[in-house]
Amino acid sequence: MPDAPGLSGARAVVINWRDLDHALAGGSERYAWEYAKALSTAGADVEFLTARDEGQTANDHRDGIPIRRGGGALTFYPWVVWQLLRRRRRLDVVIDPECGIPAFSPLFVARRTAVVLLVHHVHMEQFRTYFSPPMSTLGRWLEGWLMPRVYRRVPTYAVSRSTADEMRRELGWRTPIGILENGSSAATRASSGPGDPRRILVLGRLVPHKRVDTVVRALAALRDEVPGLHLDIVGRGPDRESVVATIEELGVSDLVTVHGYLSDDEMDRVLGGCGLHVCASDVEGWGQVVIDAAAHGIPTVGRDVPGLRDSVVDGSTGWLVRPDGDDLTAVLADEVRSAIALLDDPAQQASYAQRCREWAARFTWDRMHDEAVAATVAARSGRGLPPSSTGS
Repeated sequence: MPDAPGLSGARAVVINWRDLDHALAGGSERYAWEYAKALSTAGADVEFLTARDEGQTANDHRDGIPIRRGGGALTFYPWVVWQLLRRRRRLDVVIDPECGIPAFSPLFVARRTAVVLLVHHVHMEQFRTYFSPPMSTLGRWLEGWLMPRVYRRVPTYAVSRSTADEMRRELGWRTPIGILENGSSAATRASSGPGDPRRILVLGRLVPHKRVDTVVRALAALRDEVPGLHLDIVGRGPDRESVVATIEELGVSDLVTVHGYLSDDEMDRVLGGCGLHVCASDVEGWGQVVIDAAAHGIPTVGRDVPGLRDSVVDGSTGWLVRPDGDDLTAVLADEVRSAIALLDDPAQQASYAQRCREWAARFTWDRMHDEAVAATVAARSGRGLPPSSTGS
C-alpha cells in the first residue's frame, strides 16, 4: 500500500487495552494491531498504547511500530489519559477501540485531532456477568450513557451489522455507524481439512461468556450414541481451570484435548484434522474464529447471537441455534448430532467445505487495511464516514 494522501507523516495513536503478546489477547487485539499496521504502511507515524501484562516490558517494537505499555486492567485508563495529554499538541489521529469502555479520547485531545471510534460489541450484559455493583453499574453507565454523548460527533465504526444494531437498540446510538469488518490470514495459510466430522473444534479465548463448558457438556451427552467423538479446545484464558474441572467432573478427559495457545502452524495442523466447529458464545463482535475455521473448510454450529449471525451463513457455512429458553446444552447436542450425520456424507462435506472456503476468502486483512485507511483519511478531512463504508 503506498502512502495515502492525508496520512503521510501524520502522527497517530492506536489505543487498545491489550496487545498481541498479552496473555488474554484475542480477535479484537488482532484487529487493533492490523489497524495500526494499515496506518503505518500508509505513511503515518504510529504508536500503539496498551496495558502492561505481567512479564511485559514498558516499551517494545513490532512490525516497525513502537508499543508503549502502562497500567493494568483498570489503571490502564488513567495511564492512557496521561499519554494523550502529553501528546495533545502533536497528535493528528487517535484510533479508539471500545474494549468494554473506550478511552474517551475526545475529552483529552486537541479539537483538530481526528478520532475514530471502533466498537466490537456492546458489553452492557457482560458488565453484569463479570462485575458486581457498583462496578457493574458504573460500567453500564460509562458505555450506555456517557459513551454515546462523548462520541456523538466522532466517526464511528462497528465490526458487524449486528453490533451496529445492538448499539442502536441498547445504547440509543443516533449518529451514523459505518461497518469495518475483520480480516483473516487463515485463508492464505489453510492447506488441509476438513477432517473427521466427529473431531469437533472449539477455537478462541477461554472466558465465561464463550460457554466452552457448555460445549463440553454437549459432547458428554453425545458420547454414548456417537462413537469416535473427540473435542479439541484451542485457546487460552482465565476460564481454563473451570473448563478442565468440567471435563474431569463429566469423566470425558479421554475425549477432550485442551491445547492452550498454539502457533499458527500448530493451529493449522489441529484444525486440519477437525470437521466441525462449535461456538456457544453469548455474544461476539464478529466471529473471527468462525472465519478461521471456515478457511479450513470447517462449518460452525453457533448460537444465533450478535456477531455469529454475521459470520455464519445459516444453512450454508454452518447452522445457528436458537435456544429460546430451552437448555442450551441439549440444543447444541441436537444440532451437533444432526451436523455430524450430514457431514458423514462425503459429498455433503465437500459442498459445505467449498462454501466455507469461498466465504472465508472474502475477509482479508488487505481489504480491512484499505477500508481502515479510507476511514481514517475521511475522519481527518472532516467528512465523517467515507462513501464506500456500508454505514447505517
